Amino acid sequence: MIKAWRQFAPLYFYTGVSLCLGLLAASEGFSIAIVLFLLAAGLLSWGFIEYGLHRFIFHYHARSSFGRNLVYQAHLSHHENPKARDRIFASLLLSTPIATAYWLVAWATTRSWAAASWLFIGMAAGYFCYEWLHFQAHHGRSRVRLLRYLRKYHLLHHYKTPELRFGVTSPLFDFVFGTFRPALKGDMR
Repeated sequence: MIKAWRQFAPLYFYTGVSLCLGLLAASEGFSIAIVLFLLAAGLLSWGFIEYGLHRFIFHYHARSSFGRNLVYQAHLSHHENPKARDRIFASLLLSTPIATAYWLVAWATTRSWAAASWLFIGMAAGYFCYEWLHFQAHHGRSRVRLLRYLRKYHLLHHYKTPELRFGVTSPLFDFVFGTFRPALKGDMR
């Protein structure tokens, strides 16, 4: 079992990175409206990344034994044992290249390191929401109707339709890309 503090290393790391980027980017003088827009765009971009990784990478049918092992370790082991508590966050080894690529693409797109940083902070917030919602889907019970719906939606992906319902934080991109199916009242019985 991973030591309790180590499984939260990505939370500590990306919180620190986000705070540093935010402090540096704040000196660039963007208006509050622009900062809020960039944060929201970053948050929305996380949903797209989450969907793409989950659908096309984590459920990829690799041909080589190395590829199959990599996909298994990254995600399919979670399908085999969805209630395991030993790994809450994706490892830094897996997430750091994705986070770095995100910031670089954001910088190349916006031509502004500060705008890329605000986008990154929004994306990191989306990632934290994803990890929390994913943990809640497997280990929590909520009185909030939306959270109960998202839990049911995700568990249907695990137990009934692994080829559908790839969104955890939102079914938005499932709807956009045709992998949405509503979670109906009697679905989990």
